[in-house]
Amino acid sequence: MKRIDAAALADLAGLANLAPSVHNTQPARWALDDEGRILLVADLSRQLQIGDPSGRDLGLSCGAALEGMVMALAARGTGTVVEDLWNDNILSWRHGYRLVARLIPDGEAIVPQLGDWIEKRFTWRGPFAPASPETAAAVERWAAEAGDVTHACGHDDLSFIATLNDQASLSIMRDRAFRDELVAWMRLSPAHPAYRFDGLNLEALRMGPFEGAVAGRVLGSPLFELADRIGLGKTLVTEAAKTMTATACLFFHRPAQETPVASGRAFYRFWLGFTRFGLAAWPMAALADTDRTADILTKRFMLPAGHRLINVLRVGPAPSTLPKFRLPPAELVVSLKPD
Repeated sequence: MKRIDAAALADLAGLANLAPSVHNTQPARWALDDEGRILLVADLSRQLQIGDPSGRDLGLSCGAALEGMVMALAARGTGTVVEDLWNDNILSWRHGYRLVARLIPDGEAIVPQLGDWIEKRFTWRGPFAPASPETAAAVERWAAEAGDVTHACGHDDLSFIATLNDQASLSIMRDRAFRDELVAWMRLSPAHPAYRFDGLNLEALRMGPFEGAVAGRVLGSPLFELADRIGLGKTLVTEAAKTMTATACLFFHRPAQETPVASGRAFYRFWLGFTRFGLAAWPMAALADTDRTADILTKRFMLPAGHRLINVLRVGPAPSTLPKFRLPPAELVVSLKPD
């Protein structure tokens, strides 16, 4: 087994943390045990209690970070043996954390090709630029060869998905507790102390300061219910016009019995897979999180039997790039025992 010291672990954690996470909550934390193994734990204070009561999105987020750690180690020539501990539900490791996985740095590794695209991956909430016919065709071929990706494009399919997404989003946003939790993770002013570290800030949301202030005021108060009662609720949440600019919508699905950690690892590889074609993406998670819409999409687009819809991403070329807003690496490493 190769030894990793605390300083190296912090560097690796920073690289692993470039992975996507729900609402950019970044729940993955890392520690070294007495035998030198790397432990992945979930910071339970970053679980969405309303939006993710089962902890599935927490597990997916940690799984993506786990894949990021495996790739970071591989880039240094170190292989890993991974033990997925999600189903053990270990909450006794330390108060406020859930033990998710154990990694043994061991053996040699081939540098992963997908690692070249980590820095280029980003989310894009705005309209997409047109993709070249060659790019669109390449993405469609790639999706057809994958066992966990279903590709949808063309006006009729995109229109269907856009309408369904707006319906699902409105249904979810009508829950005041959900909106309160969402607003708590929105950084709607550059003066917010966490603006450049986590959550969804104005740049990620493609909002100006005025639009952000209005959004916070409406979503975080009874004004949303009032607007919804007079028929303006859909107007407040619609993203149909942006969805219609997408090169495609990609359905990411995995075996239903797979742990969220394993699905999260595959999700990161999936996202990096289409990043190679110069595409950015915006997750339309409401489509997968709402049982009715997930069932509709599963049937219409004939997702494989025994697979669960994990997420739907609209993808396309972004007119510009966005930086990643992440916690400092030192904050991602925890000790075995409280200080």
